[in-house]
Amino acid sequence: MVPFETRQYTDSQVKRAGEKLKDPGSLTEQERADALAVLNNYRLLHYAPLNTFQATLRRRLKALGLEGAIVAQRIKRLPTILEKLQRFRGMQLNRMQDIGGIRTITANMEELDRICAAYSGPQGKFLHKIVRTDDYVATPKDSGYRGRHVVFRYHHEQPDYNGLHVEMQFRTRLQHVWATAVETFEAFMGEHFKSSMGNTRWLDFFALVSSAYAIMEQQPVLPRHRGLAAAEIHSTISAMVQELGVMDKIQLFSAVSRQLPHITKEKDSYAVLVLDTYEKSVQVKFFPVQQYRLAYESYAREEHRSQDEPTRQIVLVKTGSLKRLQKAYPNYFADLKEFKQKLLKIMESAG
Repeated sequence: MVPFETRQYTDSQVKRAGEKLKDPGSLTEQERADALAVLNNYRLLHYAPLNTFQATLRRRLKALGLEGAIVAQRIKRLPTILEKLQRFRGMQLNRMQDIGGIRTITANMEELDRICAAYSGPQGKFLHKIVRTDDYVATPKDSGYRGRHVVFRYHHEQPDYNGLHVEMQFRTRLQHVWATAVETFEAFMGEHFKSSMGNTRWLDFFALVSSAYAIMEQQPVLPRHRGLAAAEIHSTISAMVQELGVMDKIQLFSAVSRQLPHITKEKDSYAVLVLDTYEKSVQVKFFPVQQYRLAYESYAREEHRSQDEPTRQIVLVKTGSLKRLQKAYPNYFADLKEFKQKLLKIMESAG
């Protein structure tokens, strides 16, 4: 059995640590180290509820005959937590709802609707309380992001974990292709496209592609595109692909995937991924599922190093195999094949 983290700090201490980390420049080195120790302990607590939620999710997918759906769990990266605290000044660390996340990727909208229904209404009875739902399929984000999110408050007799939040994300394969393409371009170009920040032409491009994908799935397009016909959206995308050199960038990013080690293990493990967008390289370190502590220590070391090397991005994930890892987190491998194929089809339809 995996030994999970035990709580070392109260909710008030976690909240205070988060407030301090909003202004790291005002802290001494020791104060910052102490605040980060609180944050890391709080972050590690989420592994217990994540494992519970993943087990339940897999059972429900199996019952629905959706065993082909991809499932991956992750703990939010330290730089992302710090960025979120500093960007949203009213955010409280002990109330952050997406530190622990589980992602499900289904083949299409019909499958997405079925698994979402399994968590809502009378047929979706669940011990854990839903505290928030966001349907970004019915109402896409301004950036073009689409998917469905449900945040739960974890109910457990063990006080160390009771009350923690877990965010479940449900996406179709097409929605996932779009989201991971945005993350890939963001990582390599040093932009913040996910936050609707950065080069406006690229933001417009990804928004248009999102609406093109929505049309393919017979779902609502972005509000700003409602007056446009599909043909007009396709022709604009085609022109922007040329203008922005999208295909050349995809070729460059995809070169990273050729450096991946050939690993054939199929059993569960933890993996630490290190993407260096300057060196154009990816490193993957695997740890047996029983050694999550060693995996986390490796992850923490890499994150600490990345504070001084911002071109390095680190993630700790748990998944069944390298193949599933690539499917669930293709942005860390610059696997843009599907995105490229969909663009080519859009361009072909535009003439």
